[in-house]
Amino acid sequence: MVRDPALIRVFVAVWRLPVVDLRVRRADADAWSGANSGPVGRTIFSGRRAQAVLELPTVEEHYLAGRPRQALRTNLRHARELGVTSDRISTYEAWFEAASLILHAHPDGPAVAQETDEPGPGQQVAYYVARSADQTPLAFARVALFGEFAVLFTMLSHLDRRPAASWARYQLHTFLALDLGCSGVKHLVVGSALRETVGNQYFQHLLGYRARKLRVEVIESSATWESGTFADQGSYRTCWRAPS
Repeated sequence: MVRDPALIRVFVAVWRLPVVDLRVRRADADAWSGANSGPVGRTIFSGRRAQAVLELPTVEEHYLAGRPRQALRTNLRHARELGVTSDRISTYEAWFEAASLILHAHPDGPAVAQETDEPGPGQQVAYYVARSADQTPLAFARVALFGEFAVLFTMLSHLDRRPAASWARYQLHTFLALDLGCSGVKHLVVGSALRETVGNQYFQHLLGYRARKLRVEVIESSATWESGTFADQGSYRTCWRAPS
């Protein structure tokens, strides 16, 4: 690194990133550790530097306002004009049925499907699907819930239904971000901000993700949060209205 000034600049930039403090209960930490951790465990317990983090919105108008959200508003308008709708799915079985139709169109879909298992003991997950006007699944997502924060660890769109599926992906993410934000979740983490493809980095940029360092504190499971939590109370209310 001493011989490459560019690497030094990257190191300094990462070192200077703002820090986001996250608290995870011991029971949740144990549930997402070891063999069942997958990308969620790696993100929380190994990936602490330069992580892509979204401060979750609670007011739709504020989230979509301003020039930085112009492209997002345009994509949402395209999705709305095609009759795309997004929903939270109450069960893993119903969600996986929709996700399987999307995975079937991917060359590596069967392999990915094998990794799309039911959550393990103690793992709390929210499921989302975007559908076309004729109810064909266009995109799906899974989010691991940790009370004050969440981890988006699966999101995929239909390869054979583009560009509608691409616009549906923007709508689906906007829906789940507002859904989680209105339910008391403060931050959404998706993993490294530096290792994603250029296309995913652009997607995250339009949605408002920022590179941050994570400082994770494991607290005893008997402790209580300062505010109501999505995971504990099962609360669910949406502030999404498919903007005009």
